[in-house]
This record gives sequence, C-alpha cells and structure tokens, in this order.
Amino acid sequence: MDTQDLTSRSKNTDSFVFKSALFSIAALTVLGPAIIAPSLPALETHFSDVKNIEFLSKLILTLPALFIMVFSPITGFMFDAFGRLKLIYPAIVVWSVAGVSGFFLDDLYLLLVSRAVFGVATAFLMTGVSVLLSDYYTGIKREKALALQGFFMAFGGAFFLAFGGYLSSLDWRYPFLTYLLGILTLAFAFFMLFEPKRHYHNTENPIEEKQKFSIIKFLPVYFLGIFCMAIFYIAPTQLPFFITHTLGMESAYAGVSMAVGSICMAVFSLFYNRLRSFLSIFKIYFLALFLMGSAFIMVGFVYDYAVVLLAFGLMGAGLGLMMVNNSSWLFRLAKDAERAKAYGFLAASLFMGQFISPFMTQPVVNAVGLTPMFVVFGVVVYVVACVFLFAKMKH
Repeated sequence: MDTQDLTSRSKNTDSFVFKSALFSIAALTVLGPAIIAPSLPALETHFSDVKNIEFLSKLILTLPALFIMVFSPITGFMFDAFGRLKLIYPAIVVWSVAGVSGFFLDDLYLLLVSRAVFGVATAFLMTGVSVLLSDYYTGIKREKALALQGFFMAFGGAFFLAFGGYLSSLDWRYPFLTYLLGILTLAFAFFMLFEPKRHYHNTENPIEEKQKFSIIKFLPVYFLGIFCMAIFYIAPTQLPFFITHTLGMESAYAGVSMAVGSICMAVFSLFYNRLRSFLSIFKIYFLALFLMGSAFIMVGFVYDYAVVLLAFGLMGAGLGLMMVNNSSWLFRLAKDAERAKAYGFLAASLFMGQFISPFMTQPVVNAVGLTPMFVVFGVVVYVVACVFLFAKMKH
C-alpha cells in the first residue's frame, strides 16, 4: 500500500469538515465576479474620463470569463497529466494576489490585466474542484455532493454579495480586499484534502477508455451552458444600473438583491435530487428557464425594488437547478478517463456565456432602453424553455 492509499484511507470524505474544505474552493469561483458587481456603477463614475467606460466597466466583471473560457479546456488536460492538488494550490495563491491587486490599481487598463490573470487562476480552480469531487464520490453520492457544492457556492456568494454591496457603498475599492480569503481557503484545503488515486485504467473495457477524447457527445451540454450563463449574467451586469439609475437607490441595495438570488440558488441546488426523482433533465431545464424568463418579464413591467428582489430570487432558483443539472448530465455522459477534459470544456462554455452577455445586451439597451431589454430577453427565454417542455431525451 503506497502513501497515497494511506492518506486517502485516513480521510473521511463524507465528513462535513472534509466537504467544507472541498466546497470552499468552489465558493471562490463564485466569489470571483460576484463580489465586485455592486461596485460597477461607482467604478464607472471613478473612471468616467476613460473612453467607452460604459462598456469597459462591465468588462471588469466579465473579462475573467474570457480567460476562463480559453484556459479551462487546457486545464482539463493538465489535471490529467500532473494531478489535481499540485495545480489547485498554486492557482489559489495567484487567484488571491490578482484579485486583491484591484484595491491598489488606479489605472483601468492595468485593472483589466489583473482581471485577466485572475481569470486564468479561476479556470484552474473551476475545473479542478469539480474533477476532485468526481474523483472522491461516485453514483448517488456524487449527485448529492454536486447539490451540496451548489449550496455552498450559492450561500457563500449570498453572504459576500451582501458584504460586497456594503463595502462598495463605502468605496468601490474595498470589495477587492475580500480576495484575501483565498489564503485562508488554501490553508484549510491543504490540511484536509488529499490527491485522489485515479483508477480508471482498470476498467471493464480498457480499449474503449484509450480512445481519443471526443467532444461531440457533450456539445448539447456545452451549448446550454453558454446560453444559460449569458442570460443569467444580464442580472449582475445590468440590474445594478437599473437599481441605482432607474430606481434611484444606493449600490448597497444591488448587493442585497443579488444576495437574495444566491440564497435561492443555494436552496434550489439542495432540492435538485428530489426534483430529479420525478422530472427528466429536459423538464428541469424547462423549469429553470421558465423561472429566469419570468424574472425578466417582472422587472420589465414593474418598477419596484420588491419586484427586483423577487426577480433575483427566481433567477437564483433557475440557475441553482441549471448548474447542478449541467454537471449531473455531463458526468453521466463522461467515462472516468474523460471527466477532467469534459468538465474543462463545460467550464469554458459557462464562462463564454458570461463573457458574451454584455455583447448581447448592450446593443439591445442602446436600441430600446434598459427596461424594455428585460422584456425582450424574457420572451427569448420563454421560447427556449418551451422547446425543452416538449423535447424527449434519447437514452
């Protein structure tokens, strides 16, 4: 028995402390963009003399998604070649340093560079923690762990969104200091986690496992990931401006409303297994999209902060179901040897959706206005939801 076996046997992967260490890394990937979202209006005002600041201010939030999109597929291959934790631990350090640097930078373009580096580190964390989860757990335990991971990510996001909203009301720079939490997460994970033993070479069909990785069978999952995240990211990129400019409220209220969305995301992530017992994957997609479309329609027709809170709740509920649904479907399709590579491309698709969201929405805002834009995309989401209502999954 080698050292790796002894280490893995001494760790109880079902314990709450072990899962907390694992899921705290996952929470970092949500904290990344969310914590500074309430700061966007104040940041835009601070850099008002920069050309095209209306667009560039939103890139502060979404630029990391471009680099996550590019690097996530690469990380899948690297995790297979070099192992998991050897890459995850340095990525946490880079994530913290690049994130907190925004507090000190007073040049918008240097700030964008730091966000790009931040995105590369997040790509490693996003893929690495999900692959670790799929290594530690199998079968029904894996689906339960995916749901619990979604809860941790969303609940942590809710707390830090509210906290970030409060900090942004003091100064737009202060939310960047929260990235120092990555160092605490690193210490926690270092003492709790272990490098999993990969045993996929001893499969019943080794010839099949040695075939080259094929992306084709995963394409429906990836396309859905792009669409869903592009739609969801309308909320953090546009609704803070709706709250501050249209409703005339402080940026702290944007943080609170997004925190409500994260709490609903957490709760509905936990209920995924119960829904999955009597709803197909496609029907869960329909439900999630219907909730998100309803949120946009409500904001588009009712100018009230209480409605915004309800809309964020519906958005969070829809995304909570959708994120777990995406991962569950992907891991059902993927063989053991494909998981790291397959999830790398899923992470890329999710963040591609984040990155292209402003490119989708800003032209519509410029053409019809901010509030009608919500109605337009609400109708689009309803149409896509109806496709899943009548679709049948091939087994």
